[in-house]
Amino acid sequence: MKSDIGIFVDEEKLDRIQAKLLDLARYDTRPISHEGVSITALSPTLGGRVSGLRIDDTGEVSPALKQFIHDALVRFGFLSFEPGTVRAEHFEHLVGLFGPPRLMNTPYTPDRGREGQLNAIDSSIKKTRMNYIWHMDQVFQPDPPRFTALFAQSAPGLGGDTLFANAVAAYDLLDPLFAAYIESLTAVHDVEAQGFLTLAYHDFAQRAQQREKYPPIEVPLVRVHPETGRKQIFANELYTHRILGVTRRTSQALLDVLFDAVNAPEVQARHRWEDGEAVIWDNRTVQHRGVPDFGQQRRVLHRALVL
Repeated sequence: MKSDIGIFVDEEKLDRIQAKLLDLARYDTRPISHEGVSITALSPTLGGRVSGLRIDDTGEVSPALKQFIHDALVRFGFLSFEPGTVRAEHFEHLVGLFGPPRLMNTPYTPDRGREGQLNAIDSSIKKTRMNYIWHMDQVFQPDPPRFTALFAQSAPGLGGDTLFANAVAAYDLLDPLFAAYIESLTAVHDVEAQGFLTLAYHDFAQRAQQREKYPPIEVPLVRVHPETGRKQIFANELYTHRILGVTRRTSQALLDVLFDAVNAPEVQARHRWEDGEAVIWDNRTVQHRGVPDFGQQRRVLHRALVL
């Protein structure tokens, strides 16, 4: 017995009536190398593994190698550096290849207690769970960081992974007509969309100060990467409050479509942490979230943000 679809559809129409597939030819997974440093793809759409790089007390690398690593980060979205690339005290040197870090933290993510611009994300201290919601760092302000970096001082034996999603690939999953409509809309990004300040700042005066510092802002739902020129979804579950110019229910329905695209497995990569490993990602186009499946094991990461 033929299905209802089979009655009126032939094979030539199958592409038109089914969900869109990514054109993987747009995502270059070929391995690259320069000056003894090699980078291999971690997934078809996102992530690269860096081998052979060593950062010493000086933090110096050649200008050509620095440019090579920067270009690779833009191409792959995030880079994972093998353990041994850098020690904890030299992590800031690695970050410095991409720009000077800037400290941005909360009472639950204190500064590292050393000279520098890094903060610690320690599961024994951090009781808020915002990092388990899909987001891009600090996009509740007009000029969020370009890059985010983490260094694993202590990784769980099992669990505690970080998921990454390519917002460009998520945009590429959208139907072209729907994408054109979304491009005409703007949204509100708000640090309090999921209660970030309420949970992080228990002191009312501190919370009010942060609220005044970071008022809601209007942003495009689709934006263009400044280096690649490719379009991406610029909405995330943690900070996107609502779409302007439509009803609340329409706003939520449209956001759900965009969040579904970001949640698609084909645009994601899952990173499992090892002690002494560093990861840097392009915060302009990559969304991320932690996975809270490590129970009472301690998980300590050092974080740096590059504006």
